Amino acid sequence: MNSVTDLNIFVGVVKAGTISGASRRLGLSPASISKRLARLEEDIGVRLVNRSSRAMSLTEEGKTLYQKLLVILDDLDDAVASVSNAGDNARGTLKIASTSGLGKSRIATLIAEFATYHPDLMIQLYLGDHQTDFIREGFDVAITIGQPSDSTMIAKRLMKNRCYVCASPEYLANRPPIRKPADLKKHDCLILDTAGSFRDLWPLVGPNHREMVRVSGSLVTDNSETLRNWVLSGYGIAIKSEWDVQAELHNGRLVTLLEGYTVPNMDFYVIYGSRKNLPAKTRSFVDFIEENILTA
Repeated sequence: MNSVTDLNIFVGVVKAGTISGASRRLGLSPASISKRLARLEEDIGVRLVNRSSRAMSLTEEGKTLYQKLLVILDDLDDAVASVSNAGDNARGTLKIASTSGLGKSRIATLIAEFATYHPDLMIQLYLGDHQTDFIREGFDVAITIGQPSDSTMIAKRLMKNRCYVCASPEYLANRPPIRKPADLKKHDCLILDTAGSFRDLWPLVGPNHREMVRVSGSLVTDNSETLRNWVLSGYGIAIKSEWDVQAELHNGRLVTLLEGYTVPNMDFYVIYGSRKNLPAKTRSFVDFIEENILTA
């Protein structure tokens, strides 16, 4: 049977991304870590990590083992903690990733509230609109637009995210009229280049057909808040979420375009590891966020 130490070292290598990074985290020499990792692979009989001079990546077997070990090692921590502490089992560190716009407007507030119910839990929130690498970055939960391509992850729709093509009246003044999707090609379109976004290929669904319009513009960002500021400042046309610009649509600072056409939803999902026995901290947070996201 493999020692818990070797299994912990394997998990540490995956989280660090490199053997040298794991060496600094674990306080062991790179040679010692490499030796223990090779011994673990020999004992199991499969390669867990593909290694090169510059990078490393998990094999499918390594990925499966890593995900299972996260549960097992977390359960070990809970078992030790239960001896000296009573009550809530949500302990340790909970690492959460969220898109920046929804993260600042709703998720951050909900996390602060959740933390008051779990004083033994340290919560780390990371905001950004890039694709989350669960294994490499060591996240427990992520709030994303759309479902992940990794079929081993569990994805639950957290909230619908209706979208509009919109612009400010200042931008539209003295500009060519927009009556059909192709008219967008005559305008400055603001492009959001993130995971789950439409980027520069905008889908417009009409009563009888769907059109894909290749738009262009001089401004591109990977941050939804920056896109919001640009469209409000009159720099161009953008696809924005209803929840993010609802007030501006109501007070006239923004107007919707292309009546009769809709943009597909960019729904938000809560993503976590595909594990039969979730750690208490992950299970508690997922339940809490699902129950409270619409009232935040």
